[in-house]
Amino acid sequence: MMKRIVLFFVLSLFFCGVSSVGWGQGPIVVLGKSERSETVPSPTLEMALTDGLVRAVEEVVKGMVTPQTLTRRHETLSQEFYQKADAFVLSYKILEKTVIPTGYQALVEVVVDSKGIEARLASLGLLSRGERAAVRTIRLVVSGIRSYQTYLAVEKILKENSEIQEFSLSEIEPTKFTWQVSLRGEVGGLANKFLSYAFSDSKARVVSLTPHQLEITLSR
Repeated sequence: MMKRIVLFFVLSLFFCGVSSVGWGQGPIVVLGKSERSETVPSPTLEMALTDGLVRAVEEVVKGMVTPQTLTRRHETLSQEFYQKADAFVLSYKILEKTVIPTGYQALVEVVVDSKGIEARLASLGLLSRGERAAVRTIRLVVSGIRSYQTYLAVEKILKENSEIQEFSLSEIEPTKFTWQVSLRGEVGGLANKFLSYAFSDSKARVVSLTPHQLEITLSR
């Protein structure tokens, strides 16, 4: 009976954030992958790392240009930035390395040269200052929540994250909760909050990270 009361209480929660930060503050956390395919018969961890660095640069570029520019000038952006990602990476740190059935994935914290990217975009006439730090809605899926204390810890992470505008619980399953989150900034930043948080009975691991969804597993 008590468990049902707790679940009912959890389902009724809704919280709002009140502050925000500007574009480019702090490192970006991305999930790079290297998976076996016809063109990549032997994936490596190094390939996953490289993919992560490219994704980090892509995230910064996407925040500085319009969606129309991303589509119409994709080849130019690829040649100028994505194929030269190393030139715009100031530093990086591998947070987590994982062997997956099809290859490897690496969760990487990357410091990107945002000013350098901004200057290059401006010189190409592609910079759109009004598009930066846009608010996006993402799905946050957290598995392994086996106690109300752990649920409250996740709630604390969301409430204290200055980049989150608002969030609401949308789905609940045994030990698995899903939130809709309005986020200003990068999904990887939220992932890093979970990785650095000291849960009392578990440790966070990133299972999936895309621009529209973050999936976290908590395990002992």
